Amino acid sequence: MLLLTLSCLASLTSGVHPGCGLRPSYESFQKTGKRIGTGIDIKPGEFPWLVSIQSHGKHICGGTIISALWILTAAHCFADELPPDLTVAAGAVNLSIPLEEHNPDSLILHEEFNRTSLQNDIALILLSSPIEFSTKKIPICLPFVYDTGTWKHCWAAGWESTSAASRVLQKTRMKLISMEKCLKQIPHLVGGMMCAETEQREGEGGEGGGGGRGCQVDSGGPLVCSYWNTMKWFQVGIISGGKPNHRILTPVYSYQDWIEKETAIRGKPFFIEGVDSGARLRVARSRAGTQVVSLGYCLLLFIFSIAIKLP
Repeated sequence: MLLLTLSCLASLTSGVHPGCGLRPSYESFQKTGKRIGTGIDIKPGEFPWLVSIQSHGKHICGGTIISALWILTAAHCFADELPPDLTVAAGAVNLSIPLEEHNPDSLILHEEFNRTSLQNDIALILLSSPIEFSTKKIPICLPFVYDTGTWKHCWAAGWESTSAASRVLQKTRMKLISMEKCLKQIPHLVGGMMCAETEQREGEGGEGGGGGRGCQVDSGGPLVCSYWNTMKWFQVGIISGGKPNHRILTPVYSYQDWIEKETAIRGKPFFIEGVDSGARLRVARSRAGTQVVSLGYCLLLFIFSIAIKLP
């Protein structure tokens, strides 16, 4: 009876991860979220949702873990078909050391992606086997609002640099800017996209400073931002194009229905975490209710196992 009880409790805790957008092995948000550290190497666990998409063993684009089976990235990183040699490296910071590689099962490009304007520059990769979450591999949260004023302390990262591909992941502090301001730098910017610029504070700049001259972020990788003073991080945009200090972003919020539809069609549905809408909230509540009922059953079983041993 005791073994049955322990098995019941183990089944509830197996597969549990710390939750999207968290960094349990890294320092607290108060110490790191507001710090300018552009162009410097990333510590293990600092960007646990970032993956390296590779072809012939070489890094070609960044991507983001949104669930154990799904990677979010940019459509412009690929041709129309899945490359036979494509792999996804998860939990990596230094590409020079052995990587945990996952093979893709299928590639989904947005049906209205335009390679010239980069409109609808979004893609999904379905992995052939699930990622096992750890402190170095955690899914990112998807945003619950579009409003650029909501998001604070935004960062991008990548293995690319202005000179050559870097083997160690680097980060860049960025901030979302208005379309009007962005059009002055990128005149061909089309509607429906977002824009961010490298953030530089007075007295900071150059290599390793706030100006971003030492690091160029990866195409297909995420722009992640925090929500006020919470410790959760959200992927607000996908890096699509632009200039080194001004990047065009595909706004993730605008494509959440597309993500849910495409993942459901493949039989591996993805549900958005933390979105306060009726249907999605009911899904979250139903999951929580199932866990509560199961936990209650396990506790009753445990109490019963103790009771039958009492004289």
